[in-house]
Amino acid sequence: MSALPPLVLPPPAAPRTRHRRAAVPGAALGAVGLGVLLFWALAIGDGATTATELPDAGRLVEWGLPLTTLAGRVAAVGTVGTLVFAAVLLPGSGGALPPESRRALRAAAGWALVWTVATAVGGILALSRLLGTAPTSLSWASVRVFVEDTGAGRAALLGMALAGVVAVAATRTSRAGARTLLALALGALVLPVVLSGHSSGAEDHLLAVTTLGVHVVAATVWVGGLVALLVHGRHGAVARGRAATRYSALALGCFVATAVSGVLAAWLVLGGTGAVLSALSTGYGALLVGKTAGLTLLGVLGRHHRRRTLPRLRAGEGRSFGRFAAGEVVLMLATVTLAVALAASPPPAATPTGSASAGTQGTAPVAAADPMAGHDHGELSVGVLVDEERFHVAGPVAAGSRITVFNGSGEQVTLTADDGSFDVVLPAGTLSTFVAPQEPGGHPFTSAHSASFSDVLVVE
Repeated sequence: MSALPPLVLPPPAAPRTRHRRAAVPGAALGAVGLGVLLFWALAIGDGATTATELPDAGRLVEWGLPLTTLAGRVAAVGTVGTLVFAAVLLPGSGGALPPESRRALRAAAGWALVWTVATAVGGILALSRLLGTAPTSLSWASVRVFVEDTGAGRAALLGMALAGVVAVAATRTSRAGARTLLALALGALVLPVVLSGHSSGAEDHLLAVTTLGVHVVAATVWVGGLVALLVHGRHGAVARGRAATRYSALALGCFVATAVSGVLAAWLVLGGTGAVLSALSTGYGALLVGKTAGLTLLGVLGRHHRRRTLPRLRAGEGRSFGRFAAGEVVLMLATVTLAVALAASPPPAATPTGSASAGTQGTAPVAAADPMAGHDHGELSVGVLVDEERFHVAGPVAAGSRITVFNGSGEQVTLTADDGSFDVVLPAGTLSTFVAPQEPGGHPFTSAHSASFSDVLVVE
């Protein structure tokens, strides 16, 4: 009997392990780079600090809030992208999902969990910044008012709920279920646009919110879809080529929607063509130009994909597609970081011309762009703010609506209407609400603690 030939085992696991180990420091270096880019962009756009005399919440909050916002945005991109991959790019046939899509759904659960946690932490840090206190010093009463009566609080609560559902259900779903979860994730994505942010205070509210919602959804699907295709489409050349072809058509539509809605959103938020041109010389305008340049370059790269790398991918040559797509993802994430900084920075119209505490605005109601009144840095908004000098009213309110008030001064004040329609007692450092009068018109009010505190609440 002849001896059996020696058994030679192929070593596929070692290269994969080395690849994974090499990817860890690369991902960490990329995260650090995005963080540095974020704070540099915030410094340019003046979105890291608020020019008020309110208490400072400390470095943990001032640094943690933008980083948490960025982490949540990246997690949202990952969640939506993996769901798009499973539900649209590679849905399989019938009700069953192919292995690549099932792996994407498991990843979607992890991304959604990070998104849920980041939303919760971001909400706490946003409230801490608004009240000028550490997160550990927040009272349940303030948390309740924040969640029930502010747009940022409601967006955080509902966003946590929707992202949490995706995190729990993603690993145990079918093709139809993946599409349902994608709809839930997109709903969580647009909640901050609808309930808070610059667009919610724009003059044409409905058009501004709709435009920015389209912009956010299109950009997230575009970026997330490519990330998911790069990560989860690497198994199987046939499946990858089919998914990449579908993504190419989807990406083209997302690029057009992102570009058109972005231009229109800037025009609406800033207040017209003249305001947009004037803003280009400001830090906000610099961020806007940087984001636009990134979008334009991504469009050029996408054209290169469609003309050169996609045909090679269909022919079985996927290496060039992977390298090119990886570079494109880096540029996309840098553009997302600029978008986060842009949303956190006050538009030029929101920047006061003088000292915010000097009372130069007088007693007439001011627009929602007054940073003292609304903290218009994307997420923080109150209807009436009290500092050591005076009242600050964000703008007209609807009859019978709930008005959020923050007393940032060091003593108890009241909001006492001359016609008796409201009388609110506000201890120092508290967040509270009251119901606006039912009668339209101006309602002057003062404070019992000082006759110099007076303003007018306009009801529409």
